[in-house]
Amino acid sequence: MVWVWVVLLAVLSLWVGWRLLLRSFVRQYFTKNYAPIQLSESQLGYFPPDHHLQDVPWCSTRETYCQANTLQMITHQQGRTASRDEINFLMGFTYGASALPKIGFSPFTDPEPGHAVAAPYLGLVRHYYVTRDPKLYLRALRFYLSRGHPLHVPLDYAVLYGVRGFIPHSNLLVGYDQNGFYYYETVAMQGSSLEPGFRAPGEQGLWVSDEKLLEAALSQSRHFKQPWRYAFALFEPWPTQSDLKPVWRRNARLLMGGEKYGPKQGADAIAQTATQIQKHWRSINPQEMCLFLDSAAYTRRDNADFLRVHFAEEEGILQAANLLERAAQLYRSVQKTIQKGLRSQAEANQVAAWLNEAASAEWEVGSIFARVAHTSKQPAPQTDDIEETQP
Repeated sequence: MVWVWVVLLAVLSLWVGWRLLLRSFVRQYFTKNYAPIQLSESQLGYFPPDHHLQDVPWCSTRETYCQANTLQMITHQQGRTASRDEINFLMGFTYGASALPKIGFSPFTDPEPGHAVAAPYLGLVRHYYVTRDPKLYLRALRFYLSRGHPLHVPLDYAVLYGVRGFIPHSNLLVGYDQNGFYYYETVAMQGSSLEPGFRAPGEQGLWVSDEKLLEAALSQSRHFKQPWRYAFALFEPWPTQSDLKPVWRRNARLLMGGEKYGPKQGADAIAQTATQIQKHWRSINPQEMCLFLDSAAYTRRDNADFLRVHFAEEEGILQAANLLERAAQLYRSVQKTIQKGLRSQAEANQVAAWLNEAASAEWEVGSIFARVAHTSKQPAPQTDDIEETQP
């Protein structure tokens, strides 16, 4: 019986070792890509019992462009304007995909590194503060708001509004009182009382208690296994960058995938979903998958329109826009079929074929972007009409 215990101990050691290794990879990813700054009391000072910013517009959309809307409001406060689609492009937020834990993919990329990349093109620099101390977190939020900074807060939409599931989200804090915070909701979900559009600076916004904000922020960090519990970002003026080659290069990588480790990304995540549907079509969650397919369709459509308007002179970009338009059509076809419920292997095969075609189209767009990164001389687009944010 001794050998049995030896084997069990060996297996346990391997399992524990793998968990520790995985945790190390996760920590390394967040440290490298988020550039977190640990909060400390020495960074803070006096703040009044209540304060509200009066120079931030309120932008919200029906589409789930929460991250771009957040950065757009901050940019406008700094006296500059940029369209939502321009910010999506600079962030790479809607140029790529991420595999979901079960079956499916999200048509978005990690927004936090995207904020850091986009900021210099908007004349900003991002500072991402983190802590495990809830009291320090709340004091820091109030201190920096009192100093005139609107604050990007990553949180769980489901916890914030008391709905089922987990929904990663971004809202913008614009004020506080002694018991909670005022924020601008970035997404006007279908069925909610909030209407999408642009509101002039000075709106009071929605209110959330200290306790609910902490709960929503903690839920998001725990879900992603981040090495901190609470986080927020502020942006300050910075010399403007105009060379778009790094953006083209990064977006190409996000679209094409090719990651050796971790969840599939880009075209690989979409192709993986096609294979999963062929094998496990009876066990897919139509409601969840259709939500992401809907997002995939409108993000690719909006990306195509943006590229045609701003980069038509770049070699291959009109082709890239057409490919994204085709991918959007394919996602709509998949969505309509899955909504009705897959009834046979033949239908699953057809859906998989559409997804594989979409994956190939997105990979080819990435390939075009990679070529543009070597030849582009065009600076970042300058858009002056913030009304573009309206649906």
